[in-house]
Order: sequence, then structure tokens, then C-alpha cells
Amino acid sequence: MTETISPKSSRIREAVAAIADGRSSAREQIGLARAALETHARLNPIAHVDWSRAEAIAAELDARRDRGEPLGRLHGIPISIKDLYVVEGMPTRAGTRAALPALGAAEAVAVARLRAAGAIPFAKTNMHEIALGATGENLWTGDVCNPFDPTRQAGGSSSGAAVCVAVGAGYAGLGSDTGGSVRIPAAFCGVTGFKPSFGAIPLEGALYLSWTCDHAGPIARCVDDCALLYEVMSGRRASHGQVVNEPTIGVPVDWLDGRLEPTVREAFEGILARLERAGAQVREISLPVLKEASNNYTTLVRAEAAWVHRDALAAGDEGFSALVRPPLEAGLAVGAAQYIDALKFRDRLRRELGQALTKVDALMTPTTAILPPPRGRLDTRVEGGEISVREAVLGQTLPFSYAGLPTLSLPAAMIDGLPLGMQVVGAADADARLLALGRWLEGHFAK
Repeated sequence: MTETISPKSSRIREAVAAIADGRSSAREQIGLARAALETHARLNPIAHVDWSRAEAIAAELDARRDRGEPLGRLHGIPISIKDLYVVEGMPTRAGTRAALPALGAAEAVAVARLRAAGAIPFAKTNMHEIALGATGENLWTGDVCNPFDPTRQAGGSSSGAAVCVAVGAGYAGLGSDTGGSVRIPAAFCGVTGFKPSFGAIPLEGALYLSWTCDHAGPIARCVDDCALLYEVMSGRRASHGQVVNEPTIGVPVDWLDGRLEPTVREAFEGILARLERAGAQVREISLPVLKEASNNYTTLVRAEAAWVHRDALAAGDEGFSALVRPPLEAGLAVGAAQYIDALKFRDRLRRELGQALTKVDALMTPTTAILPPPRGRLDTRVEGGEISVREAVLGQTLPFSYAGLPTLSLPAAMIDGLPLGMQVVGAADADARLLALGRWLEGHFAK
């Protein structure tokens, strides 16, 4: 029986090896991506795809292999691209009908690096409008739906990228993360998301939401795939030769107090107990600064987003939907003193998180305080009472993008048929160490 090399059964390195030795082909991989998207079209992950172009690129890659030419590290691997990156031959709309600012590149640097390594950027993925939201709900393009339950949110803003990975449409998706937009959809869709340290992967040729908080990052099925994609896009090495045994994991207990859904709390405590049995040390850490992050982050991001879109707002552009126009207008009202206060708070946040991370290998929390909520839900109930879905979801992740720290979201459990992700936060620029820890955790989450 012929072995099928597919995104659901193989890691990227395995698929590249199979393409190289003729057990698979780039054309076969594009065919698998197309079949997956046709099967799961109702989830609405795709903003744009040109199958004829993708198949032609795949055919040329197969011809290079057949001619014995050197192959790239991602040769023949289909990868979807969030629709805020410029991709040669594809439109860029960022999920909005408003006019976008000039993005100033023939192709985004991160996309060009993927292509140079032999990847096939085969489709643009749907997203929360202009990346200003974490639900994946979009009045213009339609909601991106959760692959485990289409009545629930897929997370955002890199919604379609996570759904594509979850259903096997390509091996990975390129997303962006301002406050959680790689990690949240990865958690809600049961896959792995990596937000590197700030600036590690270039964002030239991408639409900014907040230039001081935005990060480029991969969504894939495992840590090893994320590490490989990180290396290709950043030009940095990731976790080679690093082995993690008996890590020390910090849990910010005061911040998590009252924040979690009871079923999430129970699963989190069970996961920590399992890690302790595997040799990890779990330490409780006090980080009261995290409680102040959300308001300061919101001020900063809305102000920067309003500046990015200032021309369209000044022109009265009606292309912003009712979901994103109010926060953009709130950003216009942010004064200079408020903006500077939010920047100065980042210094304090980085300092206190940095001090905490000198005592442990990483911090760990549930990626989101709740399981994927129903689409359209605005409020939810957690241990401490009723809070907004935004705070229960984005509030968990935003402090670490605000501080620019490398952060992973790993699938860790299933609760009532829905996935739960664990967020793991490393020290500044310790991306390789965090990825090595992620591999260790991945093995123990799976048991």
C-alpha cells in the first residue's frame, strides 16, 4: 500500500524528504490542499486562491527536482498566507472594504523568504477585519468558523490560517500577532502557534495594526514545524542542540485567580500535575503588573491603528464595518500623554516579566480563559463572574505581545469536544530555548 504524505500525517521535514525522493510531489501536495478546502469550504477560511497558478508553481518545483537541482528546506510545501501580507499575484484586502495604505513591497519579506526556501504560498486566508479583533467574525467576508464546531469562533485575527492547518489545507499558515492573533486561533482550532520575539521575523510588506506590538509568526501542527518556519523567515537558528529536562515552570497565580472558566481551571491543574510527575517543577509567581496590561495595551494599539488608517478615516471611508470603526475612532481620540503613558508602561511590563523569567524557564497559562465561545457571544462567565469575551480571550495573550516576548500556544487537552491550548512564555530573545521547551511539553501534553 502506497504511503500518503499529507499535512495530517507528516511533519514538514518528512514531507520535503518524501518530495525529494519521489514518494510525493509538490503537485500532489497542492491537490491535497485543494481537496481539504473543498471538503471544508463552509468554514470559510479562504480570501483568495488561484489553483491554476498554484499548480503551475508546483509543476515547476517538481521539474527542478527531476532535473537534480538543489532543493530548498521547504521544497513543495503549501503554506497559506494571512490576507494582510503582500503576495505576488494576489490581492491584499485585510478583510475590509476600506482603502488600505500603501504597503510598499512587491512581496512581503516573510513571504519572499518562504518562497525562496521552496514553499508554495498558495492562498490568502480570511481574517478579522484589519486584524483589529480576536473572534474571526467579519461582516464583509463572513465569519471564519471553528473546525470542531462551526457555530463557535475560530479565534482571530489569523482565523483562516489556523483553520487551514487544522483541516489539512497546507502544512502551515503565516499569521500575525498583535495581542494574540496567532495564539488564539491556534488554541481554538487545536493546532500550534508561535509568536517569536518582537522583530525576529520582518514585517515589511505587511499591513500594520500596531507597529510597536505586531509580530509575524507561523501556525502549524507541531513545534518542530514552527521552529523550521521560524528559521526560514527570521534567518536565526532555533533549538538545535538544546534539550530540556525537568524545566521550571512559573504560574502567575494572582493574575489567573478568578479569570478561568471552571472546566479550563480543572484541565489546567491536571496538566500541571502531569508535568510535575514528568519531572517539571511548578512555581507560583506573583505578577500584579499583568492586571494593568489590558487597558494600556488597548490605548496603545487603538492609537497606532488609527494612525495607520488615518487617511481612510479622514476621508470618511465607509469601508470599515461597524465592528472596527468604533475602536478606530476611539484611537483618534487618544492624546499624546495617554499614548506616552502606554509606551512607558511597556518598560515596566518588560522589566517585571524579565525579572520573573530569571527564576523560571517559562511562564505557563491557558492560552484563553475559556473554550471557543459561540459566534456572536459578547460576554461569558468565569470563576470570578461575568466578563467580556474579549477580556477572557485577548486578555490572556496580550501582555506578552505588548512586552515582545516569545510565546507558544500548544494544543494540550480536549474538553467536551473542544480544544484547549496552553500558552508558554519565554524570556526576551530566548526563542530557541522556548522552542526546545515546547518540544518537551508537546510530548507530555500528548500523553
